[in-house]
Amino acid sequence: MARTARFKIEDQETFYHLYARTSGPLDQYPLQEQAAKRELIRILHKYAEVYYCELATYCVLGNHYHVVIKFEQRRPVEEGELRDRARKLYPGKAGAEMVARWTELQWKRLERRLFDVSEYMRNVQSRFAVWYNRTYGRRGRFWAGRFKSTVLSDMESVLECMVYVDLNAVRAGLVERPEDWEAGALYQREIGRDKGLMRLEAVTGSEGKEALREYKGYVYHRGGVATRVGQKAISEEVIRKEEARGFRGRGIYMKRLRYFTDGVAIGTEVFIRQQIVKLREKGQYMRRVNPIPQLEGFIFSLREQRGQA
Repeated sequence: MARTARFKIEDQETFYHLYARTSGPLDQYPLQEQAAKRELIRILHKYAEVYYCELATYCVLGNHYHVVIKFEQRRPVEEGELRDRARKLYPGKAGAEMVARWTELQWKRLERRLFDVSEYMRNVQSRFAVWYNRTYGRRGRFWAGRFKSTVLSDMESVLECMVYVDLNAVRAGLVERPEDWEAGALYQREIGRDKGLMRLEAVTGSEGKEALREYKGYVYHRGGVATRVGQKAISEEVIRKEEARGFRGRGIYMKRLRYFTDGVAIGTEVFIRQQIVKLREKGQYMRRVNPIPQLEGFIFSLREQRGQA
């Protein structure tokens, strides 16, 4: 059976939530090694400098990782800029010799490729798999199937998904504070090493340190209270300390929500309804005719949630 075409939007700036899991037994955690986490994060940043995209947040855990990323709208690229990107993508003498032989058609293909989220992930995943197998003497397929992607249609959806991603390590019981997880973007922001990350002003409306303070407050608000028995949450003590420092409120974002990873798109009811119509016209999506309300109708998804992930 042919694979379903991935849902992408290229005629406007678009945010995606990306998710990938490693292959192998469920009790194996190849990404738990600090060197592996650091290398994957380095590669995420490396290709974000090549492609026309920007990392909003990420979190790497033992056998999977999450990324929220913004891709620019596809547009023509000047020759000099395109050649600079090609040098980053294919460094060294061999790369230079290869691109020197390219035809005009090949340069056009590169131009289109640099705005494509699938191509970005192909580079990230293949580069990391080669590195890991060589470093740890491993053979065979590293990633379990295709990566998952969900379109985030508006800044409210982007904010909600970023918070969900930044709470992953807390939800897994690995740390109490989300900014303490070293393999997460919030940790990098906390220690002032946020170069290459999208500025938080885009989702908070505040500037400078106030943007980080406001964003962390929202993370603590969403991660303050567990929603079912056995789920980990930010402790009451930590909540009290953060409230004393100016963060307020507590929330209900400790449940794992499948529509963030398995959904086709997340956004307003109007946006999701428009996408359903377009996809049905193409014959690509026939299951649903109406958007699915999530978080009691705060946001809507294109694919119905089927239990907990």
